[in-house]
Amino acid sequence: MDTLSDYIQWMGEYPISMTGFRDADALVLCALSYIDMSPVFSRGTEECRVRDCREMIESGQLRVMITGGDEGYPELLAHAAVSHRFGDLRMGGYTDVFRPDPPLQFSALCFHDDTDFSFLAFRGTDNTLAGWKEDFMISIHSTEAQELALRCAEEQITPGRRWYMGGQSKGSNLALYAACLMSDAKWEAVERLYLLDGPGLCPEVLDKSLLGRIDCKTTQIVPQFCVVGKLFAPIISDTRIIRSSASGFLQHALISWGIDHGEPALCEAHSAESLLINRAVDEWISNMSPSDRVVFIDELFDALAAGGADTLDELGSGGRAGIEAIIRRLGESSEVTRRTLSDLPKLAVKHNLEKLRGVLSTGMDAILKKRDEDAPAEA
Repeated sequence: MDTLSDYIQWMGEYPISMTGFRDADALVLCALSYIDMSPVFSRGTEECRVRDCREMIESGQLRVMITGGDEGYPELLAHAAVSHRFGDLRMGGYTDVFRPDPPLQFSALCFHDDTDFSFLAFRGTDNTLAGWKEDFMISIHSTEAQELALRCAEEQITPGRRWYMGGQSKGSNLALYAACLMSDAKWEAVERLYLLDGPGLCPEVLDKSLLGRIDCKTTQIVPQFCVVGKLFAPIISDTRIIRSSASGFLQHALISWGIDHGEPALCEAHSAESLLINRAVDEWISNMSPSDRVVFIDELFDALAAGGADTLDELGSGGRAGIEAIIRRLGESSEVTRRTLSDLPKLAVKHNLEKLRGVLSTGMDAILKKRDEDAPAEA
């Protein structure tokens, strides 16, 4: 099974105008959207070619804004920069907005060739706590990032070009939201929408009947072990399951997705364990009212931040004191949050998720123990 970097090297000499746009190209461009291009565009540059970033790539000036490390992404961008297929593409319309409170994480980037091809890519979740908190808010109401995605699509997509649009993870949700609500004239200009393992739209956010308008021009791709892409999953006729070089939850990483003879490496069905998790998560969400979800999300992320972290990678950097601060804050949380956390191990048992049950039970026991230890001192 080949990687995305292998695909770039294999197809690198052939411009999109020669071969036509391929599904694997969408995976590459959505992966490139995770590169922080602020150093390129902060100097007043409105547009540049991918190949112009080569020196900044080699010097490490361009960061990868993604959870779990950047393994594979610098190599991917380096191969893209030296290829004709991707290196000759012009990048523009770059937007990058971040705010910790209220949480907002949004980024989008357009790719154009010198004929009439264009692709609008929405970045998925980075590794900031604010970005992940905003992801959770998707299960309650529309978010500012979704509104920015709609505005971006309306501003960037212009008639006269063959537009493609997509994103991975939260970027998929943003692309979906924009596609459902953009004007008919703008949607008419879109040749294909790519939804790559992202959550759908809950009923409180958008009427799912709107999916009828976009279905015929949409391709949805999810990994064999799929959890994120099953949350409020949109029913799309062209839905495919892709193989990954990773295992378990790590299959969510776009960089791990496989290529077979220049096309996404597909398989027939999801893994049995991921289906069990899907059922447990669905039951967990359905048992919570929208108001309880708000309380739980606010208190959970307030607790995570209590340890001094701004990103997921920093959660353990505060050492024992940081972990104790998180546990203490969770122990002081409302009955809604404590009940929700207590229910998670029970759901894991019910759905035969023994490994997950062990992790959740250990974490909850620590929270309750810390709360009981602190109670006499506080009295």
